[in-house]
Amino acid sequence: MAISLFAVGDVFIDRGDPQGAFRTSGEFLRTGDVVFGNCEGVFSDEWDRAPTSGPPVVAPNVNARRLAEAGFHVLSMANNHIVDGGHRAMLSARTMLNGLGIRTAGAGPTYREAHAPAIVERDGMRVAFLAYSSVFPRGYEARGLVPGLAAVRAHTHYVAPDPNYWDPAVQPQIRTETLPEDADALVRDVEAARRDADIVAVSVHWGDMFRAFVVGAHERRIARLAIDAGADLVLGHHQHMLRGVDFYRGRPIFYGLGHYVFDLPDLPRRMAEDGVDLPQVRPEDDVTLHRYRDTYELGPREGYPLLPFHPDGRLTGVAVVRVDRSGITAVGFCPAVINADNDPIQVAPDSEDGKRVLAYLQEACTSEKLPVRFVTPTPDAGLPVGSVQILPTGATV
Repeated sequence: MAISLFAVGDVFIDRGDPQGAFRTSGEFLRTGDVVFGNCEGVFSDEWDRAPTSGPPVVAPNVNARRLAEAGFHVLSMANNHIVDGGHRAMLSARTMLNGLGIRTAGAGPTYREAHAPAIVERDGMRVAFLAYSSVFPRGYEARGLVPGLAAVRAHTHYVAPDPNYWDPAVQPQIRTETLPEDADALVRDVEAARRDADIVAVSVHWGDMFRAFVVGAHERRIARLAIDAGADLVLGHHQHMLRGVDFYRGRPIFYGLGHYVFDLPDLPRRMAEDGVDLPQVRPEDDVTLHRYRDTYELGPREGYPLLPFHPDGRLTGVAVVRVDRSGITAVGFCPAVINADNDPIQVAPDSEDGKRVLAYLQEACTSEKLPVRFVTPTPDAGLPVGSVQILPTGATV
C-alpha cells in the first residue's frame, strides 16, 4: 500500500480574513495522505518580542485554524521567526497547533523535545518528520531545559581565492563549517527516528534568500549527512524562491520549496518601527535584476500587498513523494503560481504558467549541476494529475 506525502515551503496566515487563505489551493492539498509545510511565524494573542528578532512575524491565534482546514498534518517550527514573540508565544502556538490536529517538529520546551520527531501513521505505515534551522537570530536555539528550535548551525569563513597573492578587494571564496555538535545531534536524531518509523523525512530551514538558484556547501553537506544517517527524504525552505532538486543514494533532496501561502503585510511600517526605510520596489527594478549576479531586494511589490518578494517568488508548487514500506516509489512536483490574493493556483504542467514554473525549476537544477529531469508520470507512478515526475538523469521509468 503506497501513500502520498505532499510538501510545501513556508506557510503563514496574517490577513484580516484568514478564511481567504488557501481558498483555491486547499482543495488540492487535502488530497494528500500526509501534508507538510514550514510554519513561518508565530500564532499568538499574547507575546513579547524577542530581543534579537527583526520585525516580529506574529499573527492572531484564530488564523492558525485555517492551516488545519487547508489539510496540513505536520508543520516544522524550526525557522528564523518561531521565537519572534518569545518563548511563551512559541510554546503556546505549538500547543495550539497540536490541539488542531497538526503535529509539529523542530521546536519545543527543551532541547530534547525540539529534536523529537513528529510521527504520523497512515494505513499502518509510520512517517517521521524531523525539523531543523540553520538560519535564525542568536538565542533562538533550544539549550538543555531552555525552549527553542533545533539548530544545524555553521561557521562562515571568507577566504582569498589564492593565498599566494596580496589582492585587496578580490571576490573571496565562501566556506562553511557545520558545528560538529549539531551534525552529531542530527545523525543521532535520524538514527533514532529510523528505528521507530518506516519513512523518515528531514526538513531544514537554510540557504540565501537574496540570491536565485544558489545551493551552498552547507545545504549539500547536511542533506547528504541526513540521508547517510537513514533519512528517506530531505525538504529545504527559507529562500522564498524555488531551488533545485537532487537525488543522493536514490533519495530525493528538495533544496528549496519557496513559499506557498506566506502573508507578510505592512512590511514598510514594520521595518520603519525598527528604524529601516523600505521603499517600494518598481517593476522595472525587478526586471533588470540578473538572476546569476545580483541580489534580490525585499520590499513592497505593486499589486501584491501580502507578498513583498521578487516575482520569481510567485513561482511555487507542491513536492509529491509516493512511499510504501520499502521506501520511495515515485517523486514528483505539481507547479503553482501565486496570485494577487496570495493564493497558489495549481497549474497544468503543459500550460503557459506551468511551463514557466518548470522552466525556472529546471534552470535552478541546471545552474547548480543537479542532474535530474522532468517527465510525464507513468500510469503506475501514483502521482496526482497536474504533476511531473522527477528522475535522476539516466534513470528510466
